[in-house]
Amino acid sequence: MPFTPYRLMTDEQAAAALEEFLTERSAALERLRAELTDHGMDPGALLDASPASLTPLWNWIAGRRVELAADPAAGVPVLPRAQWPSWARHSVTGVRVPSATMDILVDGLVSYLAVVIITGAPNARWGLGSPEDPRHHLHHHPVLIGNGHQVFVPTLPLGGMLRLKRGERSLHATELEQYAAGVIADLRTGPPALEGLQDSPVEVVAEPESFDVGVHPVVAERSSHLVDRMAHELAGLRGIDSVLRSAPDALQVRAPDWHADDLERWLLTWMKANGPFIR
Repeated sequence: MPFTPYRLMTDEQAAAALEEFLTERSAALERLRAELTDHGMDPGALLDASPASLTPLWNWIAGRRVELAADPAAGVPVLPRAQWPSWARHSVTGVRVPSATMDILVDGLVSYLAVVIITGAPNARWGLGSPEDPRHHLHHHPVLIGNGHQVFVPTLPLGGMLRLKRGERSLHATELEQYAAGVIADLRTGPPALEGLQDSPVEVVAEPESFDVGVHPVVAERSSHLVDRMAHELAGLRGIDSVLRSAPDALQVRAPDWHADDLERWLLTWMKANGPFIR
């Protein structure tokens, strides 16, 4: 696939990129295991899928700062962009990688961090970030989704690795461990209860050529990703021509064969099933 940024991909390109990303995960983790073995470490003992295991792993990676900080001189071969992991090809620009080592470490760390997160939050699932909002910074990225949150796993590993490469102060010793624990808590724990939500979370008004769906402003503010997902699933139903999130708290729905009461009933049922804060 060309090096198209995730946010500029079509729906079909983004779906293919997600599959490519997931296909790469197992091999990347095996390369990391082999690298640990080659350096006299036991990957079976170290990589136990706990957040705490990220601390010794990161400390080992950070201990290779001198090797990773090497900036190839002009004319020195670098790892071709075509050989980078797909998530890096579609989200990183302007980096010269001196060897396959950095690729092995950062891509392996991405795979292992995903294992840690999914082990701690088994309800999380892979999907496309904010598919209905091209302005969102994670639009069409491969993300872990759970309880209204979405996480692009490479962000922190890449940031830490690039700071090592530039010789800058990088992640502190336990930062990845603390980050993973926080992400797990976010993905496992639903949004806080919306105290005082007396009104319906959605309201449907029939317009001449469409339906105007109002979303309770508190729901829209505290759980924007939930509204995105509801709109995405609604758009896939039979008889729904289009769903546009026209505002943070509003959807425009074209559904010539639907009645307003049926649409509102579906939306309320969906909200109660998927929004743990809806009473």
